Amino acid sequence: MWGLSMSNKKLVYLADLTHRGLVLSSNVFPLSIGLIAAYLINKRPDDFEVELFKYPEDFSSAIEKRKPDIVAFANYSWNFHLGYQYTKIIKKLYPEIPVIFGGPNYGLENEEINDFWKKYSLIDFYIAREGEEAFLQLLDILLLNNLSVDAIKLSKEQIPNCHYSVDDRVIVGSNLPRLAIEDIPSPYMMGLMDKFFDENLGPMIHTTRGCPFSCSFCTEGAAYYNLVEQRTETLKEELDYIAKRICGPSDLYISDANFGMFKQDIQKAEILVNLQKEYDYPKYVHVSTGKNQKDRVINIAKMLDGALNMAASLQSTDPNVLANVKRTNISIEKLSSAGKLANKAEAGTYSEIILGLPGDSFDSHLNSLRDCVNANFDNIRMYQLIMLHQTELNTPSSRRKYVIKSKHRIMPRSFGRYSLAGNSFVAVESEEILYEHNTLPFDDYVKARELDFTVELLHNGRVYEELQSFCETSKLSWFDFILRFYKNRRNHGNDICRMYDDFREGLTDRLWNSRDDLEIAATKNIGHLIADEKGTNEMSMGKATGFMVLFDQINSILFSEMKSWLKELNILDPETEKYLDETCRFSHLRKINVMGNEDIFIESFNFDFKALEESGFKLIAKEIKLKSPTKFKITHSSQQHKKIDGYIKEFGKIHDGLGKMLMRYPHVHRIFRHAQPA
Repeated sequence: MWGLSMSNKKLVYLADLTHRGLVLSSNVFPLSIGLIAAYLINKRPDDFEVELFKYPEDFSSAIEKRKPDIVAFANYSWNFHLGYQYTKIIKKLYPEIPVIFGGPNYGLENEEINDFWKKYSLIDFYIAREGEEAFLQLLDILLLNNLSVDAIKLSKEQIPNCHYSVDDRVIVGSNLPRLAIEDIPSPYMMGLMDKFFDENLGPMIHTTRGCPFSCSFCTEGAAYYNLVEQRTETLKEELDYIAKRICGPSDLYISDANFGMFKQDIQKAEILVNLQKEYDYPKYVHVSTGKNQKDRVINIAKMLDGALNMAASLQSTDPNVLANVKRTNISIEKLSSAGKLANKAEAGTYSEIILGLPGDSFDSHLNSLRDCVNANFDNIRMYQLIMLHQTELNTPSSRRKYVIKSKHRIMPRSFGRYSLAGNSFVAVESEEILYEHNTLPFDDYVKARELDFTVELLHNGRVYEELQSFCETSKLSWFDFILRFYKNRRNHGNDICRMYDDFREGLTDRLWNSRDDLEIAATKNIGHLIADEKGTNEMSMGKATGFMVLFDQINSILFSEMKSWLKELNILDPETEKYLDETCRFSHLRKINVMGNEDIFIESFNFDFKALEESGFKLIAKEIKLKSPTKFKITHSSQQHKKIDGYIKEFGKIHDGLGKMLMRYPHVHRIFRHAQPA
């Protein structure tokens, strides 16, 4: 069954797996296991042979061809149960193989940790905290014990950064000092990541480790991670290596928690700018930008010419909520003003808001959204509070303090049917989300999420920038207009009601009281889940429905609502009404069937929509009024054709894929058709 090696090296399989449904659950290179492999090979080149895996079918095929000596899985919320289902079969076939897990998806307090080992007893060892040195030391101990797990457990030896269970007792090793980031070789430069350069995956790198903040909802909020390690050496060489080999999405993912916050980040940005000039890569840089030093972040965003969005991760603008999650060291005033500054600098912006943090309510959430919209953030990522492992908020004591009630849902795109050595199995990932606490009753939670959906539908991606800019030039509140649509959402016809009903169903009907109940239901219906092109993420589903299916209806409703609002305010004059009617038609032609590359429209208008578009829709009607009706051609540019083709190649044309594309890429307005004189 297995191929034979003449080497005495121990064969180690490291897996950071992604589910493979209609759309990948994780479409980035497996950086974490790459770093562990690079460190291990660098320190013990004569002792270990390492193979890395991302795709389940490759992992299964490798095990069937060649039995490993050691197997290790990266544990994230989107792949833990996939790894554990593999563990069940591996332990059935080859019980002697040590199985190791590591990653942030693990408990913080003793109660959580003990519960983990009761549920997942087939795991032999768990690497907590940073893993490179800890994994090396664990493997050295395994070698000394002839790879005998039982021998180590019999000794009850404490292994640094390592946990394991013996006789219902968890043996916990002491914390290792964190490594200097420069002590870890680049897995790219060592050739370890070459196999992942394909049409699906985007490279991920790191330039820092750690975060100086102590947010209680974040896995990096613990004191262990507060010291930030910087990396500048070999970064240029690594990025050159990547750019020469890229063959998939033109995206670069940076795992830093606060990119742009440190003075060294200017040097890193200069490297990226030179990379763009030489290789036309990356087109987009996905990274969490710094929570302070926004001037530096804005400067970096300008340097990268639209490839990077400035993120102001507010989470809430309510002082009491922020105090409850230990976020008082971040200036709300500075973060809020940063949106306006970034827009003036033509740098894309987004903020994050989390519904359900301790002390949150419908009114405080509404005000947080208002603050973000008024600050001119292009996109607002609105999240539910996920009870993440290794966070203070997920501890039993915090749950009791805030009377947190939670349920389980299927993680979007994170499920599938797989096989190993003739053994087929189903794996389904889930997330535990808060739906109620002592200041946020469930009904208010649902109303708040419907408001989130409305903001996603109308604001994010500047989908309706014509109306947004009209509000700005008319001294009207764009957020109040969004709120108007939200309050009238049940009065806009059956299709719109059905869209909101589907969204609400995702919030209420697709929740389970326990992980076990969810797993039973999902396993029973796995065929339907895999085949369902709409997916399981209600926000993504709704966005695709609203923009791709019901766009024409919603577009007409919005312009009609604007005219009604102006009439109520007694400020609608005939010229403005005519302008809004023509802009409604122009908006329709720009965006209808937006992924249809070949569509060309020729229409006559009484206003200069080319000039209006070039101004960011910030000119008023009388400034663009034409002397006579003029024909305009409305079509995509050749550059837009390429961008759309790239999106289709990456995400396909299925409902779930389009929703993921609309949610992931905040500049969807950049693929809207342009107006040119015919």
